[in-house]
Amino acid sequence: MTREYLVVRFPRQRGVKINNRFMGQTNTKLELEGGRYEVTLAPPADFTPESMPIDLKDTASLQPMVISFQEVDT
Repeated sequence: MTREYLVVRFPRQRGVKINNRFMGQTNTKLELEGGRYEVTLAPPADFTPESMPIDLKDTASLQPMVISFQEVDT
């Protein structure tokens, strides 16, 4: 498997859960094996979407996949 890179954007720092495991923080570059993942954020549930499926491939350290969660009022 190849190394791939992901940045999860959110207005504030928050834990990032990938396949239900804490894997890092928002707004930082995460290094993972290529593949399919379900990405969400740590509580509180003040964000949308609830989770995001991704197929992590064809990235580079200088060109990571970037996904974003938006803040919502709870």
